[in-house]
Amino acid sequence: MMNVSSHQQSMKELLDFLFSLHRFGIKPGLERIASLLDSLGNPQDSLPCIHVAGTNGKGSVCSLLAAIFQSAGYRVGLYTSPHIRLFNERIRINGEMISDADIASLAGRMMEEINREHTTFFEVTTAMAFTYFAEQGVDIAIMETGMGGRLDATNVIKHPLATVITSIDYDHMEYLGNDLEIIAGEKGGIFKKGSPVIIGEERESLIALFKSIAHAKQTGDVYIVNDECSFMNIRMNADCSMNLDCVIRGMHMTDLHSDRVGVHQARNILTTLLTLQVLKSTFDIDEAAIRAGIISCTFMTGIQGRIQCVRLNPPIVLDVGHNSACLRRLRETLDACGYSKQKWDIVFGVMKDKPIQEMLDILAPITQTMHCCSPVIDRAMDASLLYDECKQHSIDPMHHASVADAIDHALQSGNRLLITGSFYLAEEAVIALEKRGIHLSQTNHRPEAE
Repeated sequence: MMNVSSHQQSMKELLDFLFSLHRFGIKPGLERIASLLDSLGNPQDSLPCIHVAGTNGKGSVCSLLAAIFQSAGYRVGLYTSPHIRLFNERIRINGEMISDADIASLAGRMMEEINREHTTFFEVTTAMAFTYFAEQGVDIAIMETGMGGRLDATNVIKHPLATVITSIDYDHMEYLGNDLEIIAGEKGGIFKKGSPVIIGEERESLIALFKSIAHAKQTGDVYIVNDECSFMNIRMNADCSMNLDCVIRGMHMTDLHSDRVGVHQARNILTTLLTLQVLKSTFDIDEAAIRAGIISCTFMTGIQGRIQCVRLNPPIVLDVGHNSACLRRLRETLDACGYSKQKWDIVFGVMKDKPIQEMLDILAPITQTMHCCSPVIDRAMDASLLYDECKQHSIDPMHHASVADAIDHALQSGNRLLITGSFYLAEEAVIALEKRGIHLSQTNHRPEAE
């Protein structure tokens, strides 16, 4: 039997190998993933899937769907990216992460094809998810696209039960273009003949584009959140939860309690509930399951870092927002949670390809001190460059050698602490917080006893 230390070493070597596949870069196209899945018996063809794409909100919609299906008693596969702490987070069944042993077994079965085809990291993890979910016999698989849609590795699903589009904005422009209609067109590439389409995007010009793509692809019916749903009476709380009332295709729900907060999350809830309404003839989901899934989404799915209150007094808020649209929503949400006009110490680190000047413009009015740091990834902007940019925006910055160092200094101030800028920053920040006895798991809303 492998001892713990040797197991940890072998897993480290395997994960190092998987992460090394990033050297093949991002190579849009479905040929390699199709070949890899063919070698595994095309597990995706037997999976009942909901396929979700969008710039922002897709991870939240996926986790909401998974939590509600799970609350209704279904066995649910959830595939999301990127992870915050562990690779295993990307692939879950009923909230439980895939085991190291299953990762090793699946990787071993794919190794010959990986070496021959030079498949990318995301292609391998996507094939792993499809295979794991099929072999574990899930009732439903919730699949989040990585980037775009049309050429994304997840887009090998031939007959999804539904395809869902969340909000569209500028991101990954070097791959998807710098025009919103072009970006939306890439997302609409997940539409399939005969499958219903749910549109959560709210701009009418983009909705019209999605309708035309759906018509050209001969999809099933198209359902628009703008037309079918509404929310009202949102009450946002200092612990970054909220209550709201909503109407979904004539069905009224009052005082829904959500462990996610913000007007954008209210819209994600509407998108989720409209998707469930569309599928109500296939799945039996009652109001109790909906309420349980929405209040316990973070706890049930393990998907963290969506404007999450890690500590209430003094507040520590973690958000994986990584583009300008995310930061605008973060600002608006903090104001609505009772933090209007209050200043924060901000631990901030971003990738080189992000619109840093625009992002700093958004954060400047709420910044007490900007703790500039650089996550350990080649794509990250150097902390010294970020420091210089802050100076140009009249922001008071501090330069730190690591994310952990930034966390330490920020905690010592005793001020409100906001951690944001990227998933990669969040990963290192969570580790640093936990070493100091501050655990995200303590902030999750657990289901009340029946």
